[in-house]
Amino acid sequence: MRPILISFVFGTRPELVKLAPLILAAQADARFAVEVVFTAQHDELVRDAIGFFGIHIDHRLDMMQEGQSLTQLLARGLQQIERVYADGRKRDVVVVQGDTTTVLAASLVAFAHKISLAHVEAGLRSFDLEHPFPEEGNRQLVSRLAHWHFAPTPLSARNLENEGVAGERILVTGNTVVDAVHWARQRLSQPGTESAQAVLSALGLPLTGQERLVLVTAHRRENFGEGIRHICDAVARLVQTHENLHVVWPVHLNPAVRDVVRQSLGDNARVHLLPPLNYPQLMAVLQSSHFALTDSGGIQEECPSFGKPVLILRTTTERPEVVQAGAGRLVGTDADLIVHEAGRLLDDAEHFARMAGAENPFGDGRASLRILERIATDVCTGVPPQALM
Repeated sequence: MRPILISFVFGTRPELVKLAPLILAAQADARFAVEVVFTAQHDELVRDAIGFFGIHIDHRLDMMQEGQSLTQLLARGLQQIERVYADGRKRDVVVVQGDTTTVLAASLVAFAHKISLAHVEAGLRSFDLEHPFPEEGNRQLVSRLAHWHFAPTPLSARNLENEGVAGERILVTGNTVVDAVHWARQRLSQPGTESAQAVLSALGLPLTGQERLVLVTAHRRENFGEGIRHICDAVARLVQTHENLHVVWPVHLNPAVRDVVRQSLGDNARVHLLPPLNYPQLMAVLQSSHFALTDSGGIQEECPSFGKPVLILRTTTERPEVVQAGAGRLVGTDADLIVHEAGRLLDDAEHFARMAGAENPFGDGRASLRILERIATDVCTGVPPQALM
């Protein structure tokens, strides 16, 4: 029997980070032939992670154009991914992760070409199409097209079952981000690799041992404008009231974020506004931080793997498990609430210890192996796609 031709499609760094353990495991498995498609939805932010994980790119596309709308981005993605899959080769499986425009475009093309679709991190729901936008709509649409739904948690699986997805098409695997964090921590601990302290030093961050670092990331569209300004106000107030506090903020390149943050906090000596960090740098900063303030989905998942509390700068989250486990709290962009909850983590050692010690709800680091085994079993035993629908 010929190897199963499995095609991975990604366009952003979070997608690659969560697919990298799968790609590496599939490459090491003789049952699979691997193809990797990079749409370059976030080209400048992904190159470092491609190198860090050692991923070979078979097809490098160019989805981005300055000033394009979401509709134009989707149309461009459809056209470019279509050209990849119209080359006459028979793909057995297309694998996508998450909820970006790349994921939606690849899913639609796979559907049009009758290629079985595997959705990694399936079943996440905020149940609010505006928050996050457009991600909530994207992932609901992808769930209508997928043959395999690899849910990171039992709650995600229940969301899919409640929408009518057959139970035999769903597998609870844990989240592949935990696989990636385990891999990255092992890699960063190897001789010849820069330590976390060395990374912080190279970034110009303080290292006397008296400081407490807090990581901040914010880039969601729904937080543009007033939301970002309120986050900046909260950060300024926290630094003013905690003399040993240093805030590390890798600022997103979008002018709607970058210009507001730099205008509000650019003159604050204890707020370190950095360009976007590469993946090893981000892991080193997170490992060295007291806690994180973020509207990022990935960091909500990575924090429990490092034992770091997370305050979520959103009003809803499709990852409620982190809140239910006690490792995270929703604070939105209300400056007073951010200051209150961050202050508790800085001033109340028992409260900090409870959040930091919460059990990781996202798995044991073996999600990739579970996913590949299920795909191989179904394909090799000849389960036709229509039997999974």
